[in-house]
Amino acid sequence: MIRVYDYRLYPTPAQTRSLSDLLESLRLFYNAALQERRDDFRRAKQAALVSGTKPKACVSLASQEKAVKLIKALCPEYDAIHTHLYQDALSRLDEAFQGFFRRVKAGQRAGYPRFKSFGRYTSFTFKDAGNGNRLLHKDEPLRRKKGDTSPDYPALPALDEPTFGLVAGGKRLALHGLGKVKIKLHRPYEGRVKQVRVCRKSDGHWYAQFVCDDVPKKPLPKTGKSVGIDVGLSTFAALSDGGMVDNPRFREAAQKEIASKSRAVARRVKGSSGRREAVAALAKVHARVRAQRTQFHHETAKELVEKYDAICVEELNVKGLARGMLARQVNDAGWSSFVNVLANKAECAGREFEKVDARGTSQECSECGTVVRKGLHVRVHRCPECGLVLDRDVNAARNVKGRGTAFVEGRAVGSPGKREAPTSA
Repeated sequence: MIRVYDYRLYPTPAQTRSLSDLLESLRLFYNAALQERRDDFRRAKQAALVSGTKPKACVSLASQEKAVKLIKALCPEYDAIHTHLYQDALSRLDEAFQGFFRRVKAGQRAGYPRFKSFGRYTSFTFKDAGNGNRLLHKDEPLRRKKGDTSPDYPALPALDEPTFGLVAGGKRLALHGLGKVKIKLHRPYEGRVKQVRVCRKSDGHWYAQFVCDDVPKKPLPKTGKSVGIDVGLSTFAALSDGGMVDNPRFREAAQKEIASKSRAVARRVKGSSGRREAVAALAKVHARVRAQRTQFHHETAKELVEKYDAICVEELNVKGLARGMLARQVNDAGWSSFVNVLANKAECAGREFEKVDARGTSQECSECGTVVRKGLHVRVHRCPECGLVLDRDVNAARNVKGRGTAFVEGRAVGSPGKREAPTSA
């Protein structure tokens, strides 16, 4: 199982400048690589028009990665930057082009890769942390010479340059070319560290993210209970057993402050230091709201995972809902983020987790299956056939549980486990 551990960094002013300069250098490198690909595509297109053949580009991820060594040899100012950071920037660019071509083939809005403007490149990644550039234990030195056969390193390859890792009893993170940055390990990480990503978030704070695999699962004792969850806006979630989770509406609570900070940004002259300060103040408010929402998602998911063995949720088209009339409320609830957190915690705890088709869950009667059509303004389900009177969202949660439980049980006995089709739209 793969998990990401997020730790706050506390760099000194000099280290902050070094980190910012490094991001700026990588941004310029990313833009130069993008320009090279754009020029190559134009050349290939013109050559194809002349020859009447299919355009064939010459510049690829592999060719650009090979050129990194030459760039570092010709430009001493780029030699101090670790090669993995250049490879990370090129990998991001290649993923952007792959996404572009995939959307073109699918007939979607293409979205050609764009240049990164100032301040829009906010992270860099040391890949292969467990192979060569690895996290050190607190008692290990930062440098190992070629040919070192010390018994302290029985199975590690020889390195020419310092690795990065935890030092000073886990209070510092040594980064190549940046020194030892203060880090707060508020909890220990588990598994094997594969990558270390350093990022600057919108509030201006720096974080180190440890991407770990082989993280052991921690199964919880069985409770014999299962639940269906119907997410909404009037209440954040309705449970099939009748429970309700209130919607905290964090962004709505901070709306006055957000509006005030937004007006301050609008009044400032673009490019001025005052506008940068106003933008930073607005970003801090949004960061606080995002942190509150994330904490709420984790706490709610933890309670559900501890209480139920099987959890079934709706498979919603959140992107489509976020483009509608209730876009602000949908984004404030953060349904996708909550479902992802819930799925990860369920996997770690050894719980069953299933997404089911949400179509018709609000219209069907959870007792007899009769389709009772009702608009969104009708908040109570009343079945004319069996006489069931129930909250609309709880009724939908019961239907979600029924569909999800049937699929999980079918999968357990070895049947194909095909999801039950909804009876109505």
